[in-house]
Amino acid sequence: MGARPFGAALLQVRGTRHRCAPWRTPSLRECGRTMSAQETPSSPRPVSGPLQRLWSGALPEVLSAGCVAVLLAAVGALYLLTDLAWEAAAPGRGLPDALRWRWGLVTVGAVLVIAFLYRRLRRQARPLAAVQRNLEQLAAGVERDLATLALSDALGQVAQGWNRLIGQLGEAQRQLRTLSAGPTPENVLARFESAGFRRVLDRLPFGVLCVDARHALRYANGAAAVWLGRPAGELIGLPAAQVLDNEAVRQALLAVRTRASTLSVDHTQQDGEHETTLRFRVLPPADGAPGGDVLVTIEDIGALRETERARDHFLYHVTHELRTPLTNIAAYAETLTKPEFEDEQTRKECYNVIVSETRRLSRLVEDILSISQLEVGTARLNPGEVDLARLLRQMVQDNLGAADDKQIDLTLTLPPKVPKLRGDKQKLSVLVNNLVGNALKYTPRGGQVQVVLDVTEQAVRIVVRDNGIGISPADQARVFEKFYRAADDAVQSVTGTGLGLAIAREVARLHGGDITLTSVPQQGSTFTVELPLTTGESAEVARG
Repeated sequence: MGARPFGAALLQVRGTRHRCAPWRTPSLRECGRTMSAQETPSSPRPVSGPLQRLWSGALPEVLSAGCVAVLLAAVGALYLLTDLAWEAAAPGRGLPDALRWRWGLVTVGAVLVIAFLYRRLRRQARPLAAVQRNLEQLAAGVERDLATLALSDALGQVAQGWNRLIGQLGEAQRQLRTLSAGPTPENVLARFESAGFRRVLDRLPFGVLCVDARHALRYANGAAAVWLGRPAGELIGLPAAQVLDNEAVRQALLAVRTRASTLSVDHTQQDGEHETTLRFRVLPPADGAPGGDVLVTIEDIGALRETERARDHFLYHVTHELRTPLTNIAAYAETLTKPEFEDEQTRKECYNVIVSETRRLSRLVEDILSISQLEVGTARLNPGEVDLARLLRQMVQDNLGAADDKQIDLTLTLPPKVPKLRGDKQKLSVLVNNLVGNALKYTPRGGQVQVVLDVTEQAVRIVVRDNGIGISPADQARVFEKFYRAADDAVQSVTGTGLGLAIAREVARLHGGDITLTSVPQQGSTFTVELPLTTGESAEVARG
């Protein structure tokens, strides 16, 4: 074995022993690294013993003392050179006292300068030595936590800059650790897609619930939270049996896991006078596994139920209205086919009834088609100039026969100047005819029906007023519904389909106007149709 320098051997021995030396308590991490370093000689580490630490810690003093020694040596050498030069110039004579005093002052000044430089060098070299010492410990693996490498701010700007650098490195290290431990790009994409899908679900008009295998809610959208009466965040994690108070729905959640079909449960809840019907659809797990998630949708079917009732009501009334004329036509036609029936007068009466019922049936079909087209928006206006005065005179003339049969006084009042109205003449004729016809039907014998036209700069108003049976306040809100007829015996005794007012209102709205009603039972009713005028029509009224 070759001999090694004593200094190197001392460094090696002390570098090995310093971790267990009594003057320093080692950490478990340091001891572990020491053992690892001893067990794996193939991976040498930098030597960091007490002597090296002493040298690193004394570096500022060594540098400062060296500078002081150099300066003192320079002053002393300069003094000797001056003395030798004086001796050579004047042998046997020493330096004069004045010159010696000057050299003394120079020496004192030099010492003061050296002391000042010593302090400055020592102050600036101390943080550098501390930085060097910390870097050596980091390189040797003694310290891995960057926070332990920070220096005291009292060491000056170098230490403060070093601390900022350590802080930035620590923050970068934490961010890198967060990124390395964070979600993969695939997970980020899945999370983004999930958030977007949840936003779509929250905008749906019906509720959506997701129930896991433990029968707890995993998700609830905004509509479901409204129907269930709780914020969506509070619903997550709650047992489904606690949230859904309908036993049939809870049983469906259990049964749907063992079958592949969707189960549907209707639940009606009463909130004061308001009734709400909710339809729960329970969908089985997508993969068919009993442990999968179950999807539950919640839909308010109150409007659907109302639509179904309206449809049934419509079919009932249409069937009833069609059956009456068809029955009469069939009966009188069968009478005419009998061979023994030869009375000419009776034969004419049968023909008249058949023709009358056929016309009634035709009007009913036309009314049904008209109201259907108006409601679905397929009806189109055939606009043109309409002479309202002439139209009203014609409608009154057409209804004079019905008025005379009941001895009703039917009158028409027109202003001196009536502008031309742009609209559909045929549909406006239907509107006026329906209002006048209704007034005549529900006004008793000997009554009065007045048709009045009022013109302003913005609109024309057609008023149909009677002193008939009137309409109760409860029925006034529904008289414009199709097939609606009041339950009053006086109303039911009059033949009608319940479509006339509905058609009249739709025609008025199609022209940009509307119909209003005021009525007092047993005193009469007043229907007012208001139709807007165009700019040119308003100017014509203003000129007139």
